[in-house]
Amino acid sequence: MNTTIVLDQGGSHAYTNLDEITGRVIVRCGKSADVNSIIVKLEGESRTRLMSSGGGPNNERPKPQLEYHKILYRVQMVFPPADVLEGRSHSGSKATYTLPPGNHEYPFKFKIPFNNSCANDKSQMPTISMSGTGFEMAKPPSRHVKKTLPPTLSGFPGEAEIRYFVKATVNRHSFFKENSRAYTPFNFFPIEPPRPPSSGSEVFARQKHTFATLTGQEPVKSKMKGIFGLKKDNDLKSGYSTEAPFMSVDARLPEPAILNCNQEVPLRILVKKLNEFHEPIYLQSLQVSLIGNTKVRAHEVFRTETNSWVLMSKSNMGIVIGHPSDAVDTETVLDDRMWRGQPLPNTVAPSFETCNISRHYEVDVRVGLSYNGSGGKDAKPQNVVLPLRLSAMVYSGIAPPAEVLEAMAQAKTNVGRTTSTPAKTQANASDPMDEKTRLETQQSDFGANQVPPTPVDSPDPSGRPAVPPRKAVPGASAAESTEPAFEDAPPSYEDAIAGNVRPVNAPRPDYAPPPTGEDELLGKDEKKGWVN
Repeated sequence: MNTTIVLDQGGSHAYTNLDEITGRVIVRCGKSADVNSIIVKLEGESRTRLMSSGGGPNNERPKPQLEYHKILYRVQMVFPPADVLEGRSHSGSKATYTLPPGNHEYPFKFKIPFNNSCANDKSQMPTISMSGTGFEMAKPPSRHVKKTLPPTLSGFPGEAEIRYFVKATVNRHSFFKENSRAYTPFNFFPIEPPRPPSSGSEVFARQKHTFATLTGQEPVKSKMKGIFGLKKDNDLKSGYSTEAPFMSVDARLPEPAILNCNQEVPLRILVKKLNEFHEPIYLQSLQVSLIGNTKVRAHEVFRTETNSWVLMSKSNMGIVIGHPSDAVDTETVLDDRMWRGQPLPNTVAPSFETCNISRHYEVDVRVGLSYNGSGGKDAKPQNVVLPLRLSAMVYSGIAPPAEVLEAMAQAKTNVGRTTSTPAKTQANASDPMDEKTRLETQQSDFGANQVPPTPVDSPDPSGRPAVPPRKAVPGASAAESTEPAFEDAPPSYEDAIAGNVRPVNAPRPDYAPPPTGEDELLGKDEKKGWVN
C-alpha cells in the first residue's frame, strides 16, 4: 500500500489566512487491504531547541532545551463517509472496510484560521526525541500567546523552525500491518494586521560628524622654512579651511515605520550643513540593508539570531553633496534613485510573534562621506562611514478583507453591551484540539488530559498594533540576550469574524523561504522523530 497527497495548488504557492487548502489523498493498493479509517490533518508546528548554560551550585552540564507548539491543528476523516460510519455505529458491526486493488482518491478541504491554537491543546505530554547526543526530552510549554498564525520560517537548522503541512494516515485493521502515511509541506504567509493611520511625520536616526582640520605635508614644509626665517603668514592658510566642516546625516521613514514584503523601502536620507565652510563634501559610499532579529526561546533559555539582506551597496561614487556656497542649516536630500527599485527579497518574512519565536526588523543605512579640503595635490582626504539604524515593522502586504475590519469594529462596539459568557462554554465551541483528542484516543485513553492547561496571554484592550519608537539609536544587536519582553496580543481576527468569510481575493506577494528538510535535532514528526 502506498499513500500520497496532491494539493490542488502545489509548488511554491503560499497560502494565507481564510484560504481553503484543497487536495486529494491517493491510496494505491496492490491487493485488497482492510482499513479502519483514513484521516487527513492540517498542522502547523513551532519548534525550538537551545542549549542551557549549565553551571549552577551543582556544576551541571549544558543540556538541550526543547519547546514544541502545535500552532495549527485541523482533522478530517475522508474515509469512511459520514453516512456509512453512522450506519455502522447503529448496527454495531465491526468498523472494518476492504479496499480493492487499484487507486483510490479521497478529496479533502480545510479552511486556514487566523490564530494559533496551541493554547487549546489539552493532550500535550512530555515527548522524547533521539539525536546524535542521545535522548532529549521536550517538556510541555509553560506559556502561550494567542496571535495570528506566524509565517513559515526556516534557516536555523537544529535551533528553530515553523512549518505547515498536510498529513494523511491510513489506519490498517491488522495490528501487524504498519499504517500508511503521507506528508506534504506548504508555505504560509499571514494576512497583515490592521494598519495604524499615518501621522504625516517621520521617524529618524541621526548622526553628527565634524571633520578635522587637514594637516598634510604643506604645513610641515612651511614649518621647516620657518627655521631659516623664510616662513610666511599665509603659508599655513594656503589651501586650508579656517573651520572644519560640521554636518549631520538623517535616515528617515514615514511614521509608523512599516515596510511591505516584495516592495521597496520608502527611505529618505538628508545631509544638513551645520557650520560655515566652503569646501565640497563628497558622498563616497552608501549601503542600505534590512536587519532581521529573530528571538528564539526554549523554556528559560533565550537567544537572538541576526540575519541581514543587503538591498543596495555602492562605493567610490564621489558625488558632491549640495554646493559649497550653501547657507548654514541647508538640507540636501540624496537622490533616492540609488535605492529605489530595490524591493525586499522574497525570503523576508513579515514581522511576527508566536509562543517561542518572534521576528522584528531594523533598516541599517551606512553613509560614507569624504572631505578633501580645497583639493591640494598633497592633501589627504578624510573618509568616514556614519551608521544609522531604524526600527521598522514588515507587513505581508495582504490586506484583511473589508468585512473582517467591519466585524472587528462592531465587536469593539458591542464589548460593553454583551453579558459575560462562561469561558468554558466558549472554549468548547468547535474546538479542534478536542477533536484531536477524541480521534486519537478512540483506541486508548492513555495520556489524555494528564497535563494541566498552560496560561495564555490576554489580548491588549487597546486594539492597536505596536508602533516603533520615534527615534532609533545606532548600534549592532547582541547575538545573545536576556529574556525578551513578549507583549500581549492585540484583539484577534478570529474573535471578531464568522466562519463564512470568503478567502482573500487579492495579489499575493512572492514568499520563498529556504527549503526545509528533516531536521534531526528538532525531530521529524510525532510518529517518527518524536516518541510519546
